[in-house]
Amino acid sequence: MAGLARRLAIGLVGQGLWRLAMALNPILLVPVQISHWGLDLFGQWITLTALVSYLPYLNLGLVATATNDLIMAVAAGDRDRAQRSFQMSCNLALGLLPLILIVVVIALAVLPLARWFHLDGIGAGAVVLVFAFAAAQLCFETLRGLMAAVLYANGRYCAAYNIATAIKLVELTAAIGAIAGFGAQPVHIAGLTATTALIDLVVVTVVARKLAPWARVDWRRIDVGWLREQLRPALGFSAYNLATQGVMIQGPRLVLGALLGGSAVAVYAVYATAMRLVDQLFLTVMAPAGVEISHAAGRKDRTQLVRLVAFVVQLSLLAFAAVSLALMILGPVIFDWWTRHQVAFHHQLMILYLLMSGAGLPGRIAAQALISVNAMRKVAIITLAAAALSIALGAALVSASGLSGVLIGGIAGEAAISILLWRALQRWLALPLRDIMVEMTDLAGSFTRLRRQAATVLGRR
Repeated sequence: MAGLARRLAIGLVGQGLWRLAMALNPILLVPVQISHWGLDLFGQWITLTALVSYLPYLNLGLVATATNDLIMAVAAGDRDRAQRSFQMSCNLALGLLPLILIVVVIALAVLPLARWFHLDGIGAGAVVLVFAFAAAQLCFETLRGLMAAVLYANGRYCAAYNIATAIKLVELTAAIGAIAGFGAQPVHIAGLTATTALIDLVVVTVVARKLAPWARVDWRRIDVGWLREQLRPALGFSAYNLATQGVMIQGPRLVLGALLGGSAVAVYAVYATAMRLVDQLFLTVMAPAGVEISHAAGRKDRTQLVRLVAFVVQLSLLAFAAVSLALMILGPVIFDWWTRHQVAFHHQLMILYLLMSGAGLPGRIAAQALISVNAMRKVAIITLAAAALSIALGAALVSASGLSGVLIGGIAGEAAISILLWRALQRWLALPLRDIMVEMTDLAGSFTRLRRQAATVLGRR
């Protein structure tokens, strides 16, 4: 138990620094982009990044499922299974994925994306080049994820977080300097991001190989059985990510870009970026807890798994309440400085964003728990359908309600997805919902366990 507390504490610190770096990225970069590019070009860039964000679905979520499988295998003492997952995943990432991405980028070059989504300020040629950079970045990040899985499996996830934090801060500094000092355009920022992803991959690979000599690529390793075994949870993970990231997050940007243009996308993105503070705090808690959930599943320790989920729920709700209060009080001042007086703060609009985020928070917790044990399967397809319906509802309301229309659709979709995912988690745990709720509402019990574990780690018992 003391080892768990120590790993979680170190992981929370490392993940906290990483999420701080991620939060600094929009906080510091967005004002520079708006100031030097203008609101419309900034909105076009957000629309383009929304389009580019669909590329990662081409790896079918195998990184996440292979990572979880590797962690559970190491926790169970099954080195052969862990090595098989690592080698098969690397072979797919180095062989099949780049070929698919080349074909996709060539196909996209034929489509008039700049005209469809009002990307005139960026240009058709630059749009294709951004996709090419994004494809290279995806290859680097896929391999990086597999190398980081080796660190996670050995309880060294803080090392992976610290490397990512350092690289992200370097990328942020370089991007601000390039835009403010050299007038860099969106295509240049895409190239910079791909370059830093390559550096990140190289550093993590060196560290992983020192820690685990068995983590080596073997081109001769072909295991159809492993691929068939991983495909179902991988497709489930991809479908869930498509529902939440591709549809619920990026969908409104594409709808607004097609119907109202870059300025509307920019306003939506500024409010949405402010709400990402909630997500960063949630992921700070969930990332190390998710690794421990995989460990608990590998040991078949259902009690520990439920306690970890309850711990995440408690901390996430406290963080959500704190950030919501801060945004409602300080929002007008922050927006005025942050957007250089170009985007006004409206409390009514922020309330809709908070409702959407609050409705989706329980679903994100349940989803991460299911993903950590590779149990995100059939329910992912249903969540994808719910997400698509919510975007359709939002698009139908845009003409009458403007920006508020897509938010109303988002609230309905997030609430439906949360209900679906918690029902799925309850079925997987094979526990009555009442028992899970009792654990989640036991704040005193969680605090007592946390205090005892901290005392053990510090040698005070």
